[in-house]
Amino acid sequence: MFGYIRTDTPELKVREHEFYRGTYCGLCRSMGKCTGQCSRMALSYDFVFLALVRLAMEKTEVSFSQKRCLAHPLKKRNSMNDNPVLRYCAGAAAILNYHKLQDDLADEKGGKRLRAVLLRPFVARARKSALRSGLEELDRAVAAGLAELAETEKKQIASVDIPAQIFGNILGEIVSFGLEDGTDRRIARRLGQQVGRWIYIADALDDMEEDRKKERYNPFLLLYGGTLPEKDAKLSIADALKNELYGAEAAVDLMDMENPTEKNLILNILYSGMPGRIEEILCHDQSAEKRKKRKDRQNDG
Repeated sequence: MFGYIRTDTPELKVREHEFYRGTYCGLCRSMGKCTGQCSRMALSYDFVFLALVRLAMEKTEVSFSQKRCLAHPLKKRNSMNDNPVLRYCAGAAAILNYHKLQDDLADEKGGKRLRAVLLRPFVARARKSALRSGLEELDRAVAAGLAELAETEKKQIASVDIPAQIFGNILGEIVSFGLEDGTDRRIARRLGQQVGRWIYIADALDDMEEDRKKERYNPFLLLYGGTLPEKDAKLSIADALKNELYGAEAAVDLMDMENPTEKNLILNILYSGMPGRIEEILCHDQSAEKRKKRKDRQNDG
């Protein structure tokens, strides 16, 4: 359920792209330092977005250094220096990845379950490190939210809105956790909720074909009687996803962001990167449908 929050890179200025890449590298290093080197393998662009939002909301002063790493040993790359926001995001990633892996152990079969079994000791160690940094309350909230989501999915509820809202609440807690009660925390929670809802719906749209083959829960399959929706229906789903982003954009409009680079990156992701990801999903589905029709015609011939 990760990997959908991305920038529209061609639309970024060089300075913005370097800032984004530096945030990614800095978060990767913080994960290695705070939750163990193996936790760095679970880094996703979703948590870079979380870092950008928290940096903007907490008005964290940042600095960068040129550093090498195992992934890029030959040339130094821009990397954000360690700061409290990166450390928080590292811990939050470890907690969410741990509880997501627990769900995979309970629900998945075959290769995915084997992968979860092999990864569990490393992910559990990363979570343990995160808990030592004072994130016990966040851990309980994420665990309770994912348990509620799993129970909802087991009931085979033919609703996209109900499970999407549960996952949205989880993301809302992660984005707002630790902020002082007040306007900023409400804005952060609202932003997290809307983005979380979008992620869940986008993931369900992307996984329809695979979920149908493996007979897994997918709200869209239940709504459409076990068959894949036609092109017009998918376009309606895409419009619904745009509406979810409008709520996120409204929350961002209320944020008092002092760093223009952080602001432009967040807006690029919401206004261009995430809608572009939906276009990729729809184009992939259309290509798959064309291949299937072509194969059917060949078989008929």
